[in-house]
Amino acid sequence: MLSWITEQFTRYKPERAVAVRALRHMRSADRKNLFSDDIMLMRTAEGYWFEYLIYEQLIRIAEQTKTIKKIVRKGSDVKKHKTKRQLGTNGIYSADKGDIRVRGNGQDLAEVDLLLFDKDDRVVFCEIVTSPSDLKDLEAEIIYKKKLFGYLFSQDNVGFILFSSVDIANTQVVRRLRADPDNAYICTRECEVMKSCLKGLRIMNLPTQQENSPKLVRAEDLRTQLFDYKKLHDEALSQLYFAQEHDLTANQFFDNPSVSPLVKKVICGGMYPSAIKNLVQNYGLRIKSEQLTVQKVMEDYSKVIMAVDFPEIEPVVYLKPRKQRQYLKMVPASTGGFKYERPTPPRVGFYLWLETVKPGLGSERMESVLNYCASELTAFPKTGRPERLPDPENLPKPKKGKGKKRSRGNVAGTANNQKSGCETQKSAEQIHNKISGGHRKKSRKNWQKPHSAVLNKQE
Repeated sequence: MLSWITEQFTRYKPERAVAVRALRHMRSADRKNLFSDDIMLMRTAEGYWFEYLIYEQLIRIAEQTKTIKKIVRKGSDVKKHKTKRQLGTNGIYSADKGDIRVRGNGQDLAEVDLLLFDKDDRVVFCEIVTSPSDLKDLEAEIIYKKKLFGYLFSQDNVGFILFSSVDIANTQVVRRLRADPDNAYICTRECEVMKSCLKGLRIMNLPTQQENSPKLVRAEDLRTQLFDYKKLHDEALSQLYFAQEHDLTANQFFDNPSVSPLVKKVICGGMYPSAIKNLVQNYGLRIKSEQLTVQKVMEDYSKVIMAVDFPEIEPVVYLKPRKQRQYLKMVPASTGGFKYERPTPPRVGFYLWLETVKPGLGSERMESVLNYCASELTAFPKTGRPERLPDPENLPKPKKGKGKKRSRGNVAGTANNQKSGCETQKSAEQIHNKISGGHRKKSRKNWQKPHSAVLNKQE
């Protein structure tokens, strides 16, 4: 089916009727912005329109062949409804705006632009991009979604199609994707060229009635393998603690059949005051330019939760402000400790999960989690390690004179540039070693102990 669809989109030029049909899924404001002078608004509207254009074109193609058996409804073809977010819900569903998503214990695990099935009921999912910047984290998402849909539909191999309105064939990400026979890459003309057929038309007031094609199916009607995501999460957390206690590597941990590939994150639990004090004093929490103190954390935040992201085995901290209905996500900083990344609003399912977490993580267990993450992050040079903050008393005095400017490296090394990421990680470690006064391999035990113990030993 992948090669057949690719042939159908060779030298693709949309018909005006199909291009207009795609507009029915868009809001009036987005239709207006399709030809806006504001480049940002226009690009955003083009992204929505191009996504629905591919959807409408696939419907037209599917009606003429048996190669495509069914396509999952999306956009205006989904009956308007309100989805109540609650814990314990698992499976594929249609969101309020007609998006196709997979939920685990109320949390959105994945979202796909298109979902279709061939004549043998084999699932294929599609992603649609309109800019090279959309490739960020795309490869990791595709790997996870292949595992996810493979589990849900009991398939060893899951097909994937990447549609793009810009030529990204020579990027390393797309090259690797095209090397897999289960993937397909389709490049169309630019949106600016394709949408020209809409000029001169009144596109603001268009009917939005649902498509009655027999090829369309509801996401909720798909027969998938049932799963309990909360149970899979708890088992993965148990195995993570086992791996820490028995010094298992990341590969050994993920090779364990008890660790489901569906689990993207495990929540270790809320921290007791002793663990919070240890975390703030010896590692550090920074929100923008403000370095939090133990007193400020205790006064301004009602809950501190630790989690671990998979497959990076990267620690994450969530702070709950007392006067706000949100959580602040804190990630490891390349300079040590944790820094603020983004909020977790109450409208997402993961917020409900965090609300149920109770204190259960002591200082010793927290240290065990961070030490295990630090030992495994060397294989994933994506971010800096959650290192302890250097003692101000041990900082070297600044030298007089102008120093040579350092170029900022890409600390977020990726899988498609692992060599560059490793070199950056090595550079970051050298800087930390210089500040802390010693080589990491010779002073790892000191790095893991509180500053008071380090100073006493040095004295």
